Amino acid sequence: MSTITYVSQYFVSADQPGGVRHWQHTRALARAGHHVSVVTSYVQHKERTVPERYQGHRIVHEVEDGLDVWRTYSTPGYGRDMRSRVASYGTFAWWSAIAGARAPRPDVVVASSPSLPSAAAAAAMAAGRGARFLLEVRDLWPDSAIAMGLVNDARTIDVARRLEAYCYRRADRIVALTEGIRDGMIELGVNPAKITLITNGVDLEIGADPVPAAVPVRDDAFVAMYVGAHGTYSSLETVLDAAERLRDLPRARIVLVGGGDRKPALLEIARERRLDNVVFVDPVPKREVTSWLARADVCLLPYQDNPLFAGALPNKAFDYLGAARPIIAAAPTGELTRMVERAGCGVAVPPEDGAALADAIRRLARDPEGARRMGDSGRAYALANYDRAALAARFVSVVESLA
Repeated sequence: MSTITYVSQYFVSADQPGGVRHWQHTRALARAGHHVSVVTSYVQHKERTVPERYQGHRIVHEVEDGLDVWRTYSTPGYGRDMRSRVASYGTFAWWSAIAGARAPRPDVVVASSPSLPSAAAAAAMAAGRGARFLLEVRDLWPDSAIAMGLVNDARTIDVARRLEAYCYRRADRIVALTEGIRDGMIELGVNPAKITLITNGVDLEIGADPVPAAVPVRDDAFVAMYVGAHGTYSSLETVLDAAERLRDLPRARIVLVGGGDRKPALLEIARERRLDNVVFVDPVPKREVTSWLARADVCLLPYQDNPLFAGALPNKAFDYLGAARPIIAAAPTGELTRMVERAGCGVAVPPEDGAALADAIRRLARDPEGARRMGDSGRAYALANYDRAALAARFVSVVESLA
């Protein structure tokens, strides 16, 4: 048995909104017989608030799902501006280092980006405690922030580049979430032999055989659904543009499930345009996502028209595949659109093109049998290639190879 310290600012269980990759991987490590200490923030990532039971504390130690969980302070209420995000990253890095020092001495320290300050602190922790260091790269930061226009200060970029280089240099092994991330690191000079590709996957143990959620739409509605963050990366404005163009399809309904910093603006746009065919739903726990998807006829993956997203392969895509729902990928040609084509699980349209998105929804609404075949094909493809249990087992083997 080895002792693992797993550092991630955003650690979400199946009872909370958001992706559960870290929860699945740490539980797989614990089931394999390892002692796992999770170091994470107690700030609710989606709502950016502090639950009442943690207020007034800086570090709280709990036991959950066979894991030792150390929840720490980080500044809540951050937004799109870099100052508040750096404050959040920096305060978590500080308190995660203190919590990590209190956890049992590890054989392996695992850290997950894009919080570079906490990843760098975890790398230093591994060096100081004589442990091996595994870095999981879920986002090529700061490149993604620069491409999105979130970072343009030369000094901030320089510091981020130095932290990035330090983490890559210190890592004994690196796990990449997508092919694009892997290739991007190789272009930066990272040794390909250090990198293992472990994508997101389909969670078969969460929400099996769901009862469809009570979506507030009429029974005969054709539902195009999006479940995920209403934030910077997803172009939900394009979805609202498509909804406006679908007024001539009375039974079409757009259902947007989730929350994020863009949601108030999206609500205002829908109100101003009187989009009665759009339904907004608050975030739901991961365990309930399959129940909502059970009422969807087609699922949406809208992205901005930015080359950055050619390498996107988001967690929500696997939720859609697992639910056997066809996908409309409104994204730059790349990893996501290739997967949709290989799996035969939907259609791809240009990003930020409301007319093309509306037309794709119309085509699937006219061919429900074809849409169902796409959904079934996507689920079969996902089970063959993206079973979360198999991917978690691969992650465990990478950790064990270091321990």
